[in-house]
Amino acid sequence: MKKGRVLKIVIIVFALFFVGHQLYAALYSPITTESAEYYVADEGISAKATIIRQETIVTSDAAGSHHFRIQNGSRVSKNGVLADIYANDSDSLAVSKLDNLNERISDLEEITGYNDASAADISLIRQDVVESVNDYVRAASTGDYFGASDYEKKLLFSINRKQFVTGETTDFSGQLEALKAEQASLSASQPAPVASLRSAVSGYFVSSVDGYENVLTTQKLDEITPEKLEGMKPESAPENVVGKIASDDDWCIAVTLSVGEASKYKVDDDLLVKLKLRNNSQIDVKVKQINVSSKADKAVVLMSCLQMNKELASVRTADINIVSREYKGLKLSRKALRVVKGQSGVYVVSGMSLKFVKVDVIYSTDDYIVCKQEETDNKKVLRLYDEVVVKGKNLYEGKIIS
Repeated sequence: MKKGRVLKIVIIVFALFFVGHQLYAALYSPITTESAEYYVADEGISAKATIIRQETIVTSDAAGSHHFRIQNGSRVSKNGVLADIYANDSDSLAVSKLDNLNERISDLEEITGYNDASAADISLIRQDVVESVNDYVRAASTGDYFGASDYEKKLLFSINRKQFVTGETTDFSGQLEALKAEQASLSASQPAPVASLRSAVSGYFVSSVDGYENVLTTQKLDEITPEKLEGMKPESAPENVVGKIASDDDWCIAVTLSVGEASKYKVDDDLLVKLKLRNNSQIDVKVKQINVSSKADKAVVLMSCLQMNKELASVRTADINIVSREYKGLKLSRKALRVVKGQSGVYVVSGMSLKFVKVDVIYSTDDYIVCKQEETDNKKVLRLYDEVVVKGKNLYEGKIIS
């Protein structure tokens, strides 16, 4: 008798637990959300690009130590001074030390010149410090020692500014006084250069050569065929080379495509190209020439461009996307998309409940969708930064969420 009663109690408790669990799952099942963010997706052809510029190799036979006056990737005018030449390395090092002192003094004077340190955004300053560290490490690890030197100076400036704004250091007068005393001492014994190295042309100075400066030129575009690009080899650099000047005039991007892909373009087409470089350059180009291979199965599309910067002056090859169409809208995980009563939409958190809003999907991949962004105050459309449900059970309009 007792066993039957115990069994009955166990069954009742289990049933109550099961019903309670189902009710909890139905009414209070957790949800996962993400914010709707602005995004630009693009369609196009991805390819490996070869950069073709008009480049002038810079050589120097001058005896002595070269002290460069411009940084790698900086622009120089025709007949502008690239480097001062000193009698020996000691003189050049003394000039470098004075240059560094001048920069440190200038930085400290700029930092202490802020009228209201409390108005500075400390989160942005901390972000500058982190970015400077990352840039420095990246440049040093890739052998970009000119860049590493620039980022080291930027890092020092960011750290000093952070210390000033946060109150860790409020008085730089002692440092400034010591630096200016050292500046005066070095200036008094500053050595004079024995000669100067000047640029024969205007453009961007690059402190290295790769051997393709005379192999790939904008004056020989007719020779740039698929066979040429596949078989090209670098030339040996002169022993007295110190760098090159990349012209900032018309330069070209060359990509080898199948004839079918190349047929999508014609001469004088205006296109947008996105280069997958560190600064994610986006440039406007014009199709200048299309050279078909001898077998007529491939073609080189040559696109001219007038935009130039430090990174473009230095790079020879890059992964690019030739954009055929852009889709601008709000990006969401594909998991957020649902169909209710034949309408495609998403569930958005509105206060303590959910609302269903219809969306117009303009672009999609296996992982995400891009929805048209409506310029309206209507609360029944998807808006920027809306919290959208990407995971949840038993979703419906008006469902209360905790």
